[in-house]
Amino acid sequence: MKVPVRLGLYGAGLVLVFGVSAAVAGAVVPEETVESWTQQVQDIGQDDTDH
Repeated sequence: MKVPVRLGLYGAGLVLVFGVSAAVAGAVVPEETVESWTQQVQDIGQDDTDH
């Protein structure tokens, strides 16, 4: 198999894995958890600007 074909298949596999992971996470992770993570990141970002 030629290198460009192998790289293309590898890239397509990565896209597939990340796409499936995103779909599963969207279905499995509760919305409250996402909001909590988002709030924590925003709080950390605000703490950094106070210096």
